[in-house]
Amino acid sequence: MARSRSLRMLAPLATLALILTACPAGGSSPSTGASGGASGGASGASITVTSLWGGAEAKAFQAVLDAFQAKTGITVTYAPQRTDYATVLRTQIQGGTPPDVAIMPGIGFLRSFAAAGNLKKLTDIGLDRASIEANYAPGILDVGTVNGDLYGIMVKLNSKSTIWYKPNEFEASSITVPKTWDDFTAVIDKLKAAGKTPLALGAKDSWTLTDWFESIYVRQAGLDAYDKLFSKDGVWTDKTVTDAITTMLSVLNDKNVLGGVDASLGKAFTDGIGDTFKKGAKAEMYYEGGFVGGIALGDVNKDLKIGTDIDFFDFPSINGQDSITIGGDVLAAFTDKPGVKEFMTYMTTAEAGTAWAKGGTIISPIKGVDTSVYPNELAKKEAEQVANASAVRFDGSDLLPAGTDLGVPLQGALQGQDVKGLLSDFQSTVTSAWEAEAGG
Repeated sequence: MARSRSLRMLAPLATLALILTACPAGGSSPSTGASGGASGGASGASITVTSLWGGAEAKAFQAVLDAFQAKTGITVTYAPQRTDYATVLRTQIQGGTPPDVAIMPGIGFLRSFAAAGNLKKLTDIGLDRASIEANYAPGILDVGTVNGDLYGIMVKLNSKSTIWYKPNEFEASSITVPKTWDDFTAVIDKLKAAGKTPLALGAKDSWTLTDWFESIYVRQAGLDAYDKLFSKDGVWTDKTVTDAITTMLSVLNDKNVLGGVDASLGKAFTDGIGDTFKKGAKAEMYYEGGFVGGIALGDVNKDLKIGTDIDFFDFPSINGQDSITIGGDVLAAFTDKPGVKEFMTYMTTAEAGTAWAKGGTIISPIKGVDTSVYPNELAKKEAEQVANASAVRFDGSDLLPAGTDLGVPLQGALQGQDVKGLLSDFQSTVTSAWEAEAGG
């Protein structure tokens, strides 16, 4: 199919300021939908929900499930799948045992499952778009729309433009938080000169490298180039792509990364958080999304003091460009069994968004979620960053078709393989995937 402008969420995301600032403390919240999560005749039903979160992220989500069960009498079993998420989902579908509901980080996966007829339209489960639309800023529901039909609902987001650091260590080395890329590389050099290791990296999870690339590319090549690259018209062999990878590798190398490149390729993204914030950690900075704060404080080191031991600064501007990228997950149904409609509806409410936001691992896209509910200054600061951004773009690799993994050529580039050859191969993969999606 032609890439539906349901996924051209770039203009709609500019309205995130409306979401994150719409309901001040004590303000009224918008409609919670037709059923508001009421169970109707589904009390006593049981459904399964899957996603890929563990640790503090899973704990924060479980609080939402517990609140839903207490409200409706419907039991929700959370079945996390932390590796090969899309592959496992496909295997379950083929075996006739899909989860009732899945939360997906990849919009391309949503499109592929919808095209294959695996997902239920919201109308199929009895959920009317008009009944929940007031809960979101204009355009946000378009994220889960495929060929004019609403299949998924955006339920969480995080900034992907946060670089995490230890303020006390910066102060000890007389380092000022960098604003530009040149400032950032100067900080790296100064840390090395002080005998410290500038960066941690968890490149075993290849998406961490796609986040690096996207944050650099949107700033270095610009918004229009970014929009094109992550569409069916994207040219991966373009010089702007190799330039962005060159910039990325100028900081992600053996001189700057804890343990060197080879070690980083064996580390998960959570290992990178530990390498920066566990007791006795050796690295000074770690780039990943806003969820790092909740994981660091909840799983890695509960003794961290915000503003002293942990904080973040905005990903540095390049060529005067400071647009930010975000990641967001969508909720979709594979079955229409009793309890699914009620759960899907509940997840659109300010009540659900508030219960989730209190965990400190997400920013809620629901208008009625008061910013005062975020549990610490890091989460509030992240919400403000997104709301006040000059421009916002969705995680590019999550917009690509299912079956593509931008992280693979980036892992190869990190290992010193021929970048032009890697990108040529990736171009073939992406082109085939777009064609397969169009014929799906």
